[in-house]
Amino acid sequence: MLKLFKKLYTKDSTNTKSPVPQAILDSGKLCDLISCFPLGAGVKYFPEYRQEITLETVIIAYLINDEVVYANSEIRCAADKETITLNGTALEEINTFAFLIPSVNRGETELDYERKEILGKSGGFARGNTITLMGEPQTGKAPLIDTVVRKFARLKEGPYHKTQVVVLNADPSLLELNDQRNQVRLEAKISGLIQTKLYTEPNPCTIIDFSGKAIKVTCDDNEIIPMSCHEGESVTLTFDLPNSSEPSVMRGTVHRSGGASLIIELKDTLIASTFEKLEPIDLIEIKAKLLQQQPQAN
Repeated sequence: MLKLFKKLYTKDSTNTKSPVPQAILDSGKLCDLISCFPLGAGVKYFPEYRQEITLETVIIAYLINDEVVYANSEIRCAADKETITLNGTALEEINTFAFLIPSVNRGETELDYERKEILGKSGGFARGNTITLMGEPQTGKAPLIDTVVRKFARLKEGPYHKTQVVVLNADPSLLELNDQRNQVRLEAKISGLIQTKLYTEPNPCTIIDFSGKAIKVTCDDNEIIPMSCHEGESVTLTFDLPNSSEPSVMRGTVHRSGGASLIIELKDTLIASTFEKLEPIDLIEIKAKLLQQQPQAN
């Protein structure tokens, strides 16, 4: 098998400064991180905390102590996560860790003009920028980690020979496992209408709570509706928010269903007869209006 490690740079022999003490990364947390973001996994990301500009990429390599590893089979975590081995050799300590992703992405051409302009102003992969990676949900929780752009590099050998990559420094201790339903929930009891792939005619539903982008509705009069919805299916909701002069019409995808309830991740809102992507301000407005509900009588 080809050796899959290679130094990305050479040290400057003219540098006479005393070496700066290096931090030692926690092996257990690093094991958790690589489990959530395995090599070859497609991930979503957004720059500079601008989640409305979500793009797609793929993790093609790790950079561990400034050596590149391309295959998951080359790295092993002990059962107790106290030891990490690379190609069968245990690492005494790990001082640096980074993800390598292609300098090109998927989804940028589909952005509208405003988002492209925001992306240009944010700098995208500019050195020092924060890039937040979002992994696939595991046991109901979505892994999230903020990384920092270290530099661009062109790989000189290996399976991605001549490929330009972005090096994203990562601190494993910053890994988060987010469950949207564990965020602060705003309880509600607002009547609305729901349309699904199977039930295209509006059917009554009730909004139960809201958190982040997720909204929970029940269909007490027709439990077959949530039972007929599959994860990822598109649904449309129509409801009256407090202090709103007209109904809100929003489209989202089914995140989870159970019993008579559906948890829906909101995606788009109807504006002047056209569905447009929900902006952060739209989600804030929903929360602000829900906070104006009159307390329920006992």
